[in-house]
Amino acid sequence: MDVVDRIERARIKAFYKLLVDRLGPDVWAERKADYVKRIREKESSFDIRLPIESQLFIPADDDIDWYILASYLAHDFPYSDSAYSSRRVYTYAMAIGAVAHLLRVVPNVEAVLDKMLANNNQPEKQLFELLTAAFYLKNGYEVSFIPENSITWPDGKKRSPDLLVKMGEEELYVECKRADKQTKYSRTEEEAWTNIWTQLSRHMLKAAPWCTVDLTFHDQVADVSTGEVIKLVDLAIKARGEKVRAGSVSGQIRAIDKKSLKRHYLKFSVRPNSPQHELLVFGDVDSNEKRSIATIGARVIRPGSNNDFLNMFVKDVGCCVGAQWCCEHDKSLSLRSKHFKGLVNDGVTQIPPDRPGVVHVWYETRDGVEIEELRRDKNIDNISNYDASETTVLGVFVHAVNYYPFEDTYEWAETVQDFARVPDLAVLFPFQTLMLASGPAEAVEGTTHWAQDKAAKVPQ
Repeated sequence: MDVVDRIERARIKAFYKLLVDRLGPDVWAERKADYVKRIREKESSFDIRLPIESQLFIPADDDIDWYILASYLAHDFPYSDSAYSSRRVYTYAMAIGAVAHLLRVVPNVEAVLDKMLANNNQPEKQLFELLTAAFYLKNGYEVSFIPENSITWPDGKKRSPDLLVKMGEEELYVECKRADKQTKYSRTEEEAWTNIWTQLSRHMLKAAPWCTVDLTFHDQVADVSTGEVIKLVDLAIKARGEKVRAGSVSGQIRAIDKKSLKRHYLKFSVRPNSPQHELLVFGDVDSNEKRSIATIGARVIRPGSNNDFLNMFVKDVGCCVGAQWCCEHDKSLSLRSKHFKGLVNDGVTQIPPDRPGVVHVWYETRDGVEIEELRRDKNIDNISNYDASETTVLGVFVHAVNYYPFEDTYEWAETVQDFARVPDLAVLFPFQTLMLASGPAEAVEGTTHWAQDKAAKVPQ
């Protein structure tokens, strides 16, 4: 293990220990056993004749037990993993774990940890509060969490921001607002796609083996029948790579590089639902695209010992197909690119009127470049015009983040957009401007990570 890996491991384990020490080792042992039991039950009925992907246990992003378990497994149990999900967890774990020793003594941190560990499947708010506290600690502030509804306002009502931070004689209230990882519309749209893919993948395995299809929905996905999509695929097969349209769907078929894929499997086994698998099927790994794969394994193995789990690997492929899809319907574009004026207002109303404060809004850019371009325009229009004249809020910082799992590594990106009523408000952060940074991190001025992603896809 090289120096970078050792530092990464130490930070992830510090995050793990922070949570388990508060939860209690015995309680965690029980919860871990229950979680592993769920994994084994899901995968115990595996049928090699059916697509592997739909039979895998996929950890829920909003389960605090997965955050703890993934941090426990990191670096020490290479066979037990869920690559897309764990790389996201590592990013948070390292950023918080880097200052876990300082967080332990932050006043009132116990209440935040207890609420997050209550296993109510909604840990993201408290996780963001911990991340924000870690961010201010890294920038040299004294930090304390504020108990809920502990401040009486002039109107007699009790409210409270999340943090009070101090540097010298200066004090600042901080409110943390975590947006949902996806809008309700995005989740509904993906559910509609999953229903289509269940039948479409079966059809493609027979009619278009060793192919991927690139689909564009011109109507809302929920309003398009599976039969219509299958009809489009059949037309695309006959068109031999040319783009075709059937009703409200257009697309084209591409052949998988079967020779290269098979050559890889002669030397290596591959974890399904992983960046390596995506690379072999699509020829690249792209976190901005929505992709699905269906693989029939000729041989599946479970390396490691009986103590390993999430350890299913494909040793040889019988057949596989894939799909990349997007929706360009106006309603889809509009509802997925939700702005955050409402969250900003909720945050501002938590800042008491007698001292300065800032609001941090956090969200994940899961819906691709086009959606983030639309969302940025909406945020600029709506947040810039927000009337904060009757408050003492200095400004709002909107943190947009994305995660990039690759074949052998992973990266993250964070774009910070500030809406301030005073110039150069970012001077509040003298040492670090990116919340996800666990150490020195390069900050690129004058652009967004989705603009960089878009530019990287343009042929040179």
